[in-house]
Amino acid sequence: MRSGWQIKASLGMGVLFAAGCGPGAAAEVIRPQDPTAAGALSEGECHETDGSGEPLVVDWKPDQRGDLEIAMREGVATVSYSCQGMKLLKDCKIEGSYGYMGMTRKEQVVRLESSDEIRANLPLSGATIGGELSRGATIDIALVMVGKTKTTWTTPTKDDLKGEVKGACDGATHFVRGATLGAFAMDTGTSAKVRSAVEMFGTSVGGGSTSDKQVKNRDGDIADCTKATPTSEAPPAQCGAPLRLVLMAIAKGPPAEGEAKAAESPAKAAEGPAIEIAETACPKGLVLADGKCTSPASAPAFQCNPTSVEECKAQCDKGHAGSCGSLGALYASGRSVERDHAQAAALLKKGCDGADPRSCVNLGALTADGLGLSKDPAAAAALFEKGCNDGEATGCGLLGRAYLTGAGVGADPARALALLDKACDGGDDRSCGAAAALYAEGKGVAQDGKRAAELYKRACDGSDGASCEALGQLYETGAAGRKDAIVAGMMYQRGCSRASGAACTGIGRLEMSKPGGGNADEAKRSFERGCTWGSEIGCAALKALYGQNRVVIPNVQSTMAWRKSCDSGNTRDCASLGLVTVAGGNKVAGMFDLDRACMRGDGFACAVAKKLK
Repeated sequence: MRSGWQIKASLGMGVLFAAGCGPGAAAEVIRPQDPTAAGALSEGECHETDGSGEPLVVDWKPDQRGDLEIAMREGVATVSYSCQGMKLLKDCKIEGSYGYMGMTRKEQVVRLESSDEIRANLPLSGATIGGELSRGATIDIALVMVGKTKTTWTTPTKDDLKGEVKGACDGATHFVRGATLGAFAMDTGTSAKVRSAVEMFGTSVGGGSTSDKQVKNRDGDIADCTKATPTSEAPPAQCGAPLRLVLMAIAKGPPAEGEAKAAESPAKAAEGPAIEIAETACPKGLVLADGKCTSPASAPAFQCNPTSVEECKAQCDKGHAGSCGSLGALYASGRSVERDHAQAAALLKKGCDGADPRSCVNLGALTADGLGLSKDPAAAAALFEKGCNDGEATGCGLLGRAYLTGAGVGADPARALALLDKACDGGDDRSCGAAAALYAEGKGVAQDGKRAAELYKRACDGSDGASCEALGQLYETGAAGRKDAIVAGMMYQRGCSRASGAACTGIGRLEMSKPGGGNADEAKRSFERGCTWGSEIGCAALKALYGQNRVVIPNVQSTMAWRKSCDSGNTRDCASLGLVTVAGGNKVAGMFDLDRACMRGDGFACAVAKKLK
């Protein structure tokens, strides 16, 4: 299996053309200041950026695109992004990587018709370009999209930033979550003429006069883009340019304790599957329509703010597929409106029929569970596949799980793993964790602890606390390729902050395993957090070791799995089995397993046995 695809050299291969310059010549990307034109059109209003953004990067010069390529190859890239513009911080990164996910090829022509639109959509140089347009002029951008590159990181903080030199991360506000890849052609146009993508790529770049004052920029070969397929593991050589970035805000720090407890509580709504809801991608005061951020008054219909039920209703009624999908997701999840699965299914179908891939995946999730419509696993799998082929990573992941269980499709572990790998490369952290488990257990593939560790790490970089705990176990036991209690502790800490009760318990286990029993207060706090968030071992530790009144009823399935593993030589599972057995009321049998684990070198088992004697 492949590891995560990283951005190829094609990012820096863009050739910029200007009227009067032959192919390969230096570019006149932004023409000289024209006072008359600048006076005819204002520089555009400064719209503040929010938590996320999806700016186009088709105006970048070759050296700037090369810097982006290097930054995304060496780690997760960071930027300074505001209404004043955008700047890549070349020497500041987050430890991580990007994967590539192919999708059905799509073409679109985005027309920027005002300095306001140019500034919002081309934040690197938009203010300068916008001030140079004359009335009636436009900037037309032909996009051919073949895939996406994405990292699993979702909520990094300032503490996750790594600067190669002092001050390298000063001013960092956002990280590059991902990018849409393909080919593009940018040119000036007029509001009176509409051109197709093929026409724009076919426009002559040689001859002419600089007096035409045309801004021309191009990267990639539209013919080469036809070689791309949804199953491609990398984009075609001449069709891998970054077209649009996905930016997400860098958090200043972890949430406050009260906020964390509310967000991480295990008492979550159990009605229905997890539903993906679109995030706002435009600066404040602007909306997404026809591939660009623009004024609401300028758009016949636009992507609604997913927190506004009324706006989503209004835009869905105008025929905007994404808004129908967002409204359906609100009804399915019960956010901002009373949960109604039947209404959700009808709205998601509208969105899916209108070519919104997220709507197809969410509709598939309802169909798989029979919520709001008849249960039909085969139809659900078809919807997941449609969303997957159109670039929705969660669709690939859900389809992979269907192939694991045989729900609606024939069970096929190899196909399942390929789809989970693809979803992971598309940034779906949960799919990284699911694929890692297959490698760790040797299901459908040769057992490979190192590969499992790589995938668990990518899942842990996201929001999957269970994968952080699983990675900690691999390092604690040495299954990752080496034993490293320090790394294991770091992974447990990260998993605990992501609401994994088992990870919190892992911190307590490591603490008690230290010579002298470690920090007893820290161990107890960790077990308490673990028990609160559903860890059976955490609750057992509180009852057996600290005399707390906790209900511990051994889980038959877990007990059988621990017994089998313990008898096969896994001392960690012997310790778990012994502790839970003691807490369940059978101290003699529990002490037998604890002593057995202790004699085999398990420090936690020794500490527990000593405390119980």
